Amino acid sequence: MRYLVYGTGAVGALLGGRLALGGHPVTFLARPRVAEALERDGLHLGGVIPAAWLPEPKVARSLDQAFAGAEPPEVILLTVKAYDCEAAAERIGAASDNPPPVVCLLNGVGNEATLAARLGRERVIAAALTTAVLMPEPGRVRVERERGLGLAADHRLALRLASEFTEAGMRVRLHPNPGRMKWSKLMTNVVANATSAITGWTPRDVFSHAGLYRLEIEALREVVRVMRADGLRPENLAGVPIRLMTLALALPPRVSQPVLMRAVASGRGGKRPSFHYDIGRGRSEVTWLNGAVVRQGARLDILTPANAVLTEVMLGLVHRRLSPEAFLNKPKVLLDQAQAAGVPGIRGYNAAA
Repeated sequence: MRYLVYGTGAVGALLGGRLALGGHPVTFLARPRVAEALERDGLHLGGVIPAAWLPEPKVARSLDQAFAGAEPPEVILLTVKAYDCEAAAERIGAASDNPPPVVCLLNGVGNEATLAARLGRERVIAAALTTAVLMPEPGRVRVERERGLGLAADHRLALRLASEFTEAGMRVRLHPNPGRMKWSKLMTNVVANATSAITGWTPRDVFSHAGLYRLEIEALREVVRVMRADGLRPENLAGVPIRLMTLALALPPRVSQPVLMRAVASGRGGKRPSFHYDIGRGRSEVTWLNGAVVRQGARLDILTPANAVLTEVMLGLVHRRLSPEAFLNKPKVLLDQAQAAGVPGIRGYNAAA
């Protein structure tokens, strides 16, 4: 099939690059800085995967350019941030009277519904990438830890997409329940993300601290409770044993902490949690991650104080209502707010923070 990568960051460049190297026609819709690098130097893939080079990737600087010609894209790989989803849906809908199906690789919950409202449910394919990947500079992609790709099995193109991604060297897992897949992926995205960004600590440091570990565990327990109340069970993703993580949440902290700390420290490779880059810039995916847990919990009458505190503080920092210096290297400040909000297990673990 002919692919359009909408959002040529690390994820889009990796998926599009592998498909193109596998012989599939791929167009990369990219911002000027990335487009210039691709046109000048090509696309380089490396890291824990064999190094590869796509010398002359096809680049578009607008959707009109991407759809021009006798052979427009048959599939769009949407890899923008969640806060750009609505705008992307509008642009795709305006660019074509009959837009192709969109593979939604965005983090968080609710993006598929946003796309479906503008494009139609039949044009939306839920997906989840579990591979840890970076773009340290435009046109150069580094895979930190390769895991795979999840695709919703309920679309007519699912099997063909799975086949073509597999031929391109990806490990693909089909999921009968898209919602279950996306909520399970959300569990991996919220781990040590907001807490790490708020305190300025690494995920390992967060999970080494008794109080912050309790906050992280409670946030994950809330996700699981919300899922179960909505009729969903956590499920394994490509290369990620979500069910084992869920089981560990029920263990005493003295047992689960060292296990989960090792898993978190190794799971991200050298990749910094995404929320670190959101502080002070006015936009964050926290609304579609921790915030989604809070909204769904309210709908289902499930208390979610841990995710509520993390969402509130993150948005305060993102929109400059709070000072980063008030929380940087000061876990006690965050833990005091969590305790005041009623997060269980915090009292007694933050005195020495």
